[in-house]
Amino acid sequence: MKLLATKEFNKVFYACYNGKAVKHRMKVRAELVHLDGNKKPYFSITGEVERKAGNNRWVFESGGAIHDQIAEQMPELKPLLLIHLADDNGIPIYAYENAGYWAGQTKYQQLDLASLAKHLRVSQPTILQMLGYIEHCWGKLDTITTPAMAWKDACEHYELLEQWQAEADEARKMLNQISQSEEAK
Repeated sequence: MKLLATKEFNKVFYACYNGKAVKHRMKVRAELVHLDGNKKPYFSITGEVERKAGNNRWVFESGGAIHDQIAEQMPELKPLLLIHLADDNGIPIYAYENAGYWAGQTKYQQLDLASLAKHLRVSQPTILQMLGYIEHCWGKLDTITTPAMAWKDACEHYELLEQWQAEADEARKMLNQISQSEEAK
């Protein structure tokens, strides 16, 4: 594993627990990492929340990809949350295959506009335009003209690769680049 960029964010806040305000702390770790065997590096953002118990000890409350909690407590991290599990160019994981899935172009899933828009990081009206583009340009999709091929073309046509790259660049600016000497350690 090679860590290319990383940053930790911390926040202390109060939340209601059993009817009273209780001190909490959140640790968020964002990174750009290249795992052995993967073709490309990818972004990851995870967090951990602990609360102060009555005995004055910190107690684990939640952790992992707790993006809703992170967004609520640290909205400034939205650029990082957007690209969780996207590659270093900002392209979502299995971008075109998953687009076909959420578009209802497989036997396993009906059209889910909200999930498709969230996956591709565009608005639902844009998704409807993209679906119309695919229908007009690609016609019936099958095993030869697959949904993934059609979605790759639609994403290129709607210039999503440029958008995704800009989002990745913005997120990368928020992270601390690891120097070559640190990588060797």
